[in-house]
Amino acid sequence: MVKYLLLFFITIFSSYSFAFAKTNEHLFVISSVVINAGTNKKINNFVDMIEKDTGYKLKPFYVNSYDRLSEILRKNPDSLAWTCGLPYIEDSLKDNQQLVAVPLYNEKPTYSSFIVARKDDTRKNFTDFKNSIFSYSDIRSNSGYLAPAVFLKKNGFNIDEFFRVKILTGTHEDSIKSVYNGLADVAAIDEYVWIEYIKSRPHISDKLYVIEKTGPYPFTPIVAGSAMTEQTLKKIRSSLVNMNKSKLKTFKNDFNMDGFILKNKSFYNPIQQMLNYVNGK
Repeated sequence: MVKYLLLFFITIFSSYSFAFAKTNEHLFVISSVVINAGTNKKINNFVDMIEKDTGYKLKPFYVNSYDRLSEILRKNPDSLAWTCGLPYIEDSLKDNQQLVAVPLYNEKPTYSSFIVARKDDTRKNFTDFKNSIFSYSDIRSNSGYLAPAVFLKKNGFNIDEFFRVKILTGTHEDSIKSVYNGLADVAAIDEYVWIEYIKSRPHISDKLYVIEKTGPYPFTPIVAGSAMTEQTLKKIRSSLVNMNKSKLKTFKNDFNMDGFILKNKSFYNPIQQMLNYVNGK
C-alpha cells in the first residue's frame, strides 16, 4: 500500500511540475482582434514564422477578454500578445507593456469603427437608437465600445445611459450575429473584422449594413510584456517588418493585411485622448 501511495504522489507531483513548466513557456496571447482567433490555423502560421526567424519559442494562448489578455501578459511578462489599442494604452502605463509593431491594413496602420444595424430597421442614424439594445465585444474594445462612446458624447449622450440594454458578446463576430439574429438592434464592430467576416458570409450583408463609420484609429498592435529584453524585441520587430515576399504572401493570404510598421507609443495618443474625453478629463 505504501508503495502505491508513493507512486501516486510521485505521479501527482510530476504532473504538477509539468503543468508549472508549461505555464512558463513564452506565450502569444490573442483575443478577438481577428476572426475565428481560437480555431484559425493562420495564428499558428504567424507564430511559427516568428519562431523560425528569432528562435524565440511561442505558444498561442487564446483568451475571451482583454482583461484576461492583460492578466496573462502581466503574469508572463516575457510573452507577446496581439491586443487592442485601448488595452495597450492602459497596460503600457500600468504594467510597462511594450509596443512591438503595428499591422498595416489597406497599406495603412489604421482602421475604423463601424456601427451596424438591420436594413429593415426604420432608424438610420446611430443617435436614433436611444433606448434600444446594443451589443459590443468588450468593454475595453476601442472600436466596439470607446469609439461609439465618443460618438454619442459628441452628440450629447452618455453611452452608459443611452441604451435600454447592453449585451456583452465577447467577440465582434458574436456582436454581428446578435444583430443579425434580432437579439440586438445595433452594434459597434471593428472595420477589419466586419469586412473579413462578411467575405465568407455574404448573406450577412443582405440583412445588415453600416449606418455610421468613425475613425480612423491606430490599428490593433502586437505588444510584449515588461520583461522582454530589447535584444529579443529587436529580433521580433525585424521578423515582422522585414518579411520576404514568400512570408508576406502567406501573411497577406492569412490575414488580408499588408505587413507591419514600427511606431512609437505616441502613435496611440489619440486613443488616450478619446478615453480622457469620455471620462471628462
